[in-house]
Amino acid sequence: MNASNHTDRSMQNATRAAKYCTAPAVRSRRRLISRLLATPERLESRALLAVAPLPLPVQSLDGTGNNLAHPEWGSAGVDLLRLSPAAYADGVSAPSGADRPSARVVSNALSQNPAGGITNDREFSAMVYAWGQFLDHDIGLTGTASPRERFSIAVPAGDPSFDPSGTGVMTIPLSRSAYDPLTGTASGNPRQQTNSITAFIDGSQVYGSDATRAAALRTFSGGQLKTSEGNLLPRNTAGLANANDAHVVPDGELFLAGDVRANENPELCSLQTVFVREHNRLAAAAAVANPSWTDEQLYQHARRLVIAELQTITYNEFLPALLGANTPATAALRSYRGYQPNVNPGIATEFSTGAFRFGHSMLGDDIEFLDNEGNTVRAPMELRDAFFNTPVLSETGIDPVLKYLASVRAQEIDTKVVDDVRDFLFGLPGQGGFDLAALNIQRGRDHGLADFNTVRAAYGLPRVTSFAQITSDPAVQQSLQATYGTVDKVDLWAGGLAEKHLPGSSLGATFTRIIVDQFRRLRDGDRYWYQNVLPDAVARSVQATTLADVIRRNTGLTNLQPDVFLFRASIGGTVFADRNGDGVRQPVEAGLAAAVTLVSASGVTVASTRADARGGFSFGRLDLGSYRVVVTPAGGGAAVTSRIVTVTKGGENRGLDVGLAAAPPVAPKPPVAPKPPTAGPGAPLPRSAAFAALASGLSAASAVSVPTGAPRR
Repeated sequence: MNASNHTDRSMQNATRAAKYCTAPAVRSRRRLISRLLATPERLESRALLAVAPLPLPVQSLDGTGNNLAHPEWGSAGVDLLRLSPAAYADGVSAPSGADRPSARVVSNALSQNPAGGITNDREFSAMVYAWGQFLDHDIGLTGTASPRERFSIAVPAGDPSFDPSGTGVMTIPLSRSAYDPLTGTASGNPRQQTNSITAFIDGSQVYGSDATRAAALRTFSGGQLKTSEGNLLPRNTAGLANANDAHVVPDGELFLAGDVRANENPELCSLQTVFVREHNRLAAAAAVANPSWTDEQLYQHARRLVIAELQTITYNEFLPALLGANTPATAALRSYRGYQPNVNPGIATEFSTGAFRFGHSMLGDDIEFLDNEGNTVRAPMELRDAFFNTPVLSETGIDPVLKYLASVRAQEIDTKVVDDVRDFLFGLPGQGGFDLAALNIQRGRDHGLADFNTVRAAYGLPRVTSFAQITSDPAVQQSLQATYGTVDKVDLWAGGLAEKHLPGSSLGATFTRIIVDQFRRLRDGDRYWYQNVLPDAVARSVQATTLADVIRRNTGLTNLQPDVFLFRASIGGTVFADRNGDGVRQPVEAGLAAAVTLVSASGVTVASTRADARGGFSFGRLDLGSYRVVVTPAGGGAAVTSRIVTVTKGGENRGLDVGLAAAPPVAPKPPVAPKPPTAGPGAPLPRSAAFAALASGLSAASAVSVPTGAPRR
């Protein structure tokens, strides 16, 4: 549900599932690499499934061997990269931030959400944060250190949620992250946390990052992945490690996927499910076209194409929705120049612990369930009740959740976070509840992240010298000033979210720089990137695939806008002079300026505007629902109400033309003859004056205009 991630509690529980958590364990697997690289994979065109397969080396599950010169780059269990100076309190491993306010104090000052929230101004959908989390579970997971190292968050006395009795001794529990034991020994070798899954966009959240989990997900027949009743994810009958932080359902009722966090919420689980279905669809099609293929060939074929789809959707839809379609950041990620073996694709801690947690501010306070036409089919589920509560999908299926994600606009990316994750994450305060904003800040300190200004400098951006250079919002400036005192102590996560968005984007300069760097390295440092390994025809076919396509192919949903990462719905039309009264605009019927009001089906006014000189009007930023327009003639008269228009998906709803009755033609007034000059009582009119009066009357008559469409007499 949150774009970064996993929550930190999930990371702690997931440690038990990570078999390759230390650098020594990674090094012990080097001898396997040459054998892995020698195994051929048969791959044929996705567009023409019967074409001769192309031998390619199998992409390892744990990421080893992707880079031939550096086999461990991007693999499971390696250290997170650090692109800015470590800022541990002792220069080695002690958490940073001792000279800053408690993370809960920062959260209270910056992240309390206003009533009703703040909808984003670029109209990206909730699918952005859902895909962000789904993607995050493909590229990063840091577990909990063993033995545990407590690093709890101090709660200010009288905190209304966590210390209502004013004891002053309450804390929010947290444990420090897993790290490479060969690090943290001296100032020249500071502690480095590890990534227990592969860094590559390689579908590890679908297939797993180790052989045991991958095997548990397979049927070993026809290349298929296991499913359960309703074509949902399989149940965790083998008892593999699975995160279940909320404990609202028994472990045995949870689903099993490639990542231990798959059950974190119904939205994430729905995306997990749709790509298992996509894998099985591709494998089944390949089996029909190639009946001699083995289970392994079919599995690797479908896996290769699913990975390619994940890559193209991320770069062609998700990142442009976030960074802006026509921005320098998106342009930088649009240009692919081939595999670069000198590029390390590893995950940077500034990315995973800071920038890619932007999505936590995008969350709404519930999950809705909608049918194909956007109608509610089940009561909404409050977000606080949705964590690790995926059995609801057995009731509803995944279609209503995916329709919802594509059909509502997410909250703005800013410092604000809904109460459901700021006070009630995994339970009530004091009963398992957490503050996700505070956890993000505390996790950055645990990892020894440098302050916002120092990270900016490390990524080639100028340091800021005032809070006004971070944000133009006076209220946020004041909150930052009151909380930190100086721009040189601001935590990276807080500063990055407070930063003014770049033009056309939903992120500021700092998070943009970090995210572009990471996604450029993930692509350029991946030898198996789809544009590098797939035949041109197959790559083009994959490149044309959208998330909407994948959803339509694997669910009953058909009524989706082409780009489900954006929800831009509008209604427009023309006010015209309906001279023949048929209600249909004819070419000769001119547009009219008029006052136009948009009302909901229940008659509530939604917005008002004026039709332009040609009669054109448009209303944007609309939600799902039914609407009418009410047109009031410019010169007065009775208002006219249009037919109903129902918004069932994103897109333009044009052609709502409203005709106003044409005013009847005004008959010309008869000419008024001028009074004759006075010549005394009974005196005849002079001849010249009589002719002048007659001429005047004829001129006045000929000057009268005939209204358009009126008969001439």
